[in-house]
Amino acid sequence: MARTKFLTLALLVVAAAGVTPTSAMELVIDYTYDTTNFFGAGNPDGSAAGAAAKASLEEAARYLSEALEDTLSEIRTPEPFYSSVFNGSVAWQWQLNFDNPSTGALTTLTDQVIPANEYRIYAGSRSIGGTTLGIGGPGGFGWSSSPSGGFTSGEISQLNNITDQFAADVERRGEPDGEFAVWGGAITFDLDSSTNWHWDWTTPVGANEDDFYSVAVHELVHALGFGTAAEWYELVSGGVFQGTEAFYANNNAYPSVTGGHWAFDTPSTIVGTTTSQETALDPNITEGTRKWLTTLDAAALRDIGWDVQYISPLPEPTGLDGDFNDDGRVDAADYTLWRDNLGAADESAISNHGNGGGIDQSDYVLWRNNFGASSAGVAGSSFLVAPEPASLWLLALTAACAPRRTRCPVSAAS
Repeated sequence: MARTKFLTLALLVVAAAGVTPTSAMELVIDYTYDTTNFFGAGNPDGSAAGAAAKASLEEAARYLSEALEDTLSEIRTPEPFYSSVFNGSVAWQWQLNFDNPSTGALTTLTDQVIPANEYRIYAGSRSIGGTTLGIGGPGGFGWSSSPSGGFTSGEISQLNNITDQFAADVERRGEPDGEFAVWGGAITFDLDSSTNWHWDWTTPVGANEDDFYSVAVHELVHALGFGTAAEWYELVSGGVFQGTEAFYANNNAYPSVTGGHWAFDTPSTIVGTTTSQETALDPNITEGTRKWLTTLDAAALRDIGWDVQYISPLPEPTGLDGDFNDDGRVDAADYTLWRDNLGAADESAISNHGNGGGIDQSDYVLWRNNFGASSAGVAGSSFLVAPEPASLWLLALTAACAPRRTRCPVSAAS
């Protein structure tokens, strides 16, 4: 029986006051605190599973980096300043903090250099209680300056400019007031035996498996401030999210929320497509399914200040259209594979050689129109006629493919 599991969010903790900054962005996964070697040989299912988990997380980060067009400024502690006339001096310092993904303990780092355009994500794993699959959220920060002695009026003006720019870099990465951006955040994934992970984002999710890629997308988006940042909560009132972009993406209605998530089972479409899918950022995910980022999820990121392109996360099809088993031929074996997976929400089961979106009747038409084709170097067949499926059989098959809706929590850290 498929179960529903939950995802969670880590709330942003901010430790000091200041201002804003700027540069082009990439989510950079940092494995420094993966002390269990979850993304390598320490993975509970072995080193190959660890490598597949890492590839899935990196793909989720790559896609989000491609979709986000923001520019983020470097964070670097200024060099100490000394008066050229009096005995004055000033030193600056900043700190970032996050929940260690492998232990849950608060970790604080001082005077880290965060390169321009980098949004750093510390990743790891630990045993998470209950049925929660993952936890994610942005990190906290603080900065300070410690002046002493005397300065000229010109030096005071110079010091104020340095401090204002430093505060801006630490607090908002150069983004305007009201738009969320910090140094980065942290995500963690469940390590205990209660989770039956499906590690590989390029293959279909088996029944009773929890899709790692789906959870990675969910937690990375929490780390970008969805459901965790002040900019999110400023738009929540009366149980709905009142962002303008989300309003239009939700058929001109403000979407309902529960905590830092959309309400359970909130529908949308996969970004850049017309394919219907439950949002990636509702609180849970059904075993045996994969969730891609949806239009409503991306719209909320826009509302909290990110510049998001609506580009599809679905893999680019390769090979022959209609060659569903990817053997270089469009033949009866491909029809069987299509028939057995009719109704699936995405095309991973047919090697993404359909027409995009889910597996449906239009993929049969594509297969029929290409029946008999073969790739270069693969012997094809001539004078073949594609069989027509009986309409009654199609109706029965569609009914048989109706998904079960037992589910599992996904989370944002608190």
